[in-house]
Amino acid sequence: MGNSNVNVNTEESTDLDAVLRNGREILLQGFNWESHKYDWWRNLEKKVPGIAKSGFTSVWLPPPTNSFSPEGYLPQNLYSLNSAYGSEQLLKALLQKLKQYKVRAMADIVINHRIGTTKGHGGMYNRYDGIPLAWNEHAVTSCTGGLGNRSTGDNFNGVPNIDHSQHFVRKDIVKVVM
Repeated sequence: MGNSNVNVNTEESTDLDAVLRNGREILLQGFNWESHKYDWWRNLEKKVPGIAKSGFTSVWLPPPTNSFSPEGYLPQNLYSLNSAYGSEQLLKALLQKLKQYKVRAMADIVINHRIGTTKGHGGMYNRYDGIPLAWNEHAVTSCTGGLGNRSTGDNFNGVPNIDHSQHFVRKDIVKVVM
């Protein structure tokens, strides 16, 4: 008759999964363009109790990876969580505090373009030597200075667009986000 795996939740439930399943999520954008200037991971960690008390169930965090721009939108090393927002240790402390208060963290990630470390084909920074995901020019679309396929979408000019039609790119990106 009844399914013992079904979790029946009441209004008083504080279980984060229950909130998300019931469509009662309230998302807070936890950054702005200037946040990197303010020791952001530490600053935001101090605000977590108030964020939870205000009823937010999720916080949208800025791109946490190493980036050429302090805002995080020109990523380089996707495996380095030391950014202009703070160190990897401070990020982990923030995530732990969010978990403690049952607020879900959501990261803004940038995987459609990436700044290279080394000049390659055409004299452009379209190689990723010396860092994890050490791709060559074949990972970059041909219309943005690489040796990959043409872009299938809009280009972000001035930055090498990643060729997601390449199997090795898709495989590597899945490893990063998982």
